[in-house]
Amino acid sequence: MKKIISLIKACMTSDMNVFKISQKKNGKKNSSKLPIIISLFIMFTIWSNSNILFEKMAPLHLQLLVMALFVFGVSLFTIIEGVYKTSSLLFNCKDDQLLLSLPIKRSTVLFIRIFKFYVFELIFNTIWILPIMIAYIRWAEVLNWTYYLTSVLMLFLLPIIPIVISCIIGTITSSLSSRFKYKNAAQIIISMAFCVGVLYISMNMDNLYNYVIAHATSINDLITKIYYPAGVYVDLVTKFDILKLAIFIAVNIIIFGLGILILSKVYFKINSRLKKVTTTKKVKIDNLVIKSQPSVISLIKKELNTFFKTPVFIVNAGFSLVLFILISIAVCIKFNDILPILTDPNGIDFSKTVIMNNLSLLILILISFTAFTTSITNSVISLEGRNINILKSLPIKTKTILMSKIYSCLVITTPVLLIGDIILFIRFKTNIIEVFLLLILSILIPLVSHFIGLITNLKYPKLDWENTAEVVKQSTSSFIAVMLGMFLLIISIIIIVGLIGKINSLLILIAAIIVYLIVDILLYTYISIKGVKKFNELSI
Repeated sequence: MKKIISLIKACMTSDMNVFKISQKKNGKKNSSKLPIIISLFIMFTIWSNSNILFEKMAPLHLQLLVMALFVFGVSLFTIIEGVYKTSSLLFNCKDDQLLLSLPIKRSTVLFIRIFKFYVFELIFNTIWILPIMIAYIRWAEVLNWTYYLTSVLMLFLLPIIPIVISCIIGTITSSLSSRFKYKNAAQIIISMAFCVGVLYISMNMDNLYNYVIAHATSINDLITKIYYPAGVYVDLVTKFDILKLAIFIAVNIIIFGLGILILSKVYFKINSRLKKVTTTKKVKIDNLVIKSQPSVISLIKKELNTFFKTPVFIVNAGFSLVLFILISIAVCIKFNDILPILTDPNGIDFSKTVIMNNLSLLILILISFTAFTTSITNSVISLEGRNINILKSLPIKTKTILMSKIYSCLVITTPVLLIGDIILFIRFKTNIIEVFLLLILSILIPLVSHFIGLITNLKYPKLDWENTAEVVKQSTSSFIAVMLGMFLLIISIIIIVGLIGKINSLLILIAAIIVYLIVDILLYTYISIKGVKKFNELSI
């Protein structure tokens, strides 16, 4: 038992650095103030919005339905998120050789990995669920002290079943991909297909609010009967039963134990297959000729190789690019169905004439959405890991190294944006001048996102990671860069929507080019001076 506790402590000590940011140049002094402040802000936002929802549901006596929906929704999100995190959190970890060489059971190794996964999901689930539990106190019709006991216990128990489900699905996905020659490609396709499927289902959930009110009883019965944890929580809130609580705790413990037992049977076989290098190419060397190429080209190839060989990186950073193509096709096919939404007097309230005269601005909004939700560079410095000193020792200028990371991101984003642009240009019959301006913006706007991500990662690098999921999904730099991107996206949409119909769309596009060009120049200058200095100070 002491060995297990020591191993858990050792693993968690390094992993919990995700909630700390460096304050000193040597990186020895850390602070968790910023992540805590951001988390509190998110919790306050959720609490405010849930109060609005409770206020609408209270006259209908549907407060408990809101609780059940949130529990189910957060659990579903945990499953979806966990499916493609499993490949990095459970498989191909850097400490595999160390842990497997120790005199401990292999099931113990798997337990440590899943427990680490549980701790992260517990933290993030608490950020989402705790504000709802607090908001419910104000709107509850009957509230006893048992509510607080039940809620605290539920915070610890609710992540267990979703984690086990996501680990099993993720293991199946990894098992399928491990049987292919191109393991990462297969895993990426499977993960992308899963995400697209979930997105398709969510996009077809029209008039959800009205439907919930109209079918409140049936929905409540459906959730509480199908999803056991939500049903137990609602039952314990309305009528506390110590026996039912004890059974629920026992069920979670049994499911967690069975999950580890089942996964331990196949986990190490899959892990071995994923590490196996498969090749059918025959190599014959007669006259060896080595061709030299510019250093920046070699660096770009290295960055692209890192991106395309890291499934969690592609799914996390590249999903918006896939979504852009899907949305472009959907807009072209169902544009007439979208028009009523844009012309709705109770909504955006544009006239059809204004919309048809400003279709280029709708394309600009889609480009901005894709650019600011595609954050690749927020992890590129951290992914160098312990190789950062080797990279710094190369006879290459630091500025060239940093800009190669920007160029590689443009190589990834620009072709996808151009494909989507061409689809929209053909559908909307965009004039040649606006086509030219939008193509320029398809490069300038993503550049802003790339520069911001790189600057953020230089400010808050995480070089001592154990698996790529820590860097791509759980690092401070990725969180800040994503939040900044969302903020810039909201500001951009507000400005564009506010100008539609008031200023000629051609002038808006020209103004956008000038603004983004100035911002890009300023960010480039910052990276050339401050960024180079910060990169030279990095070490591990």
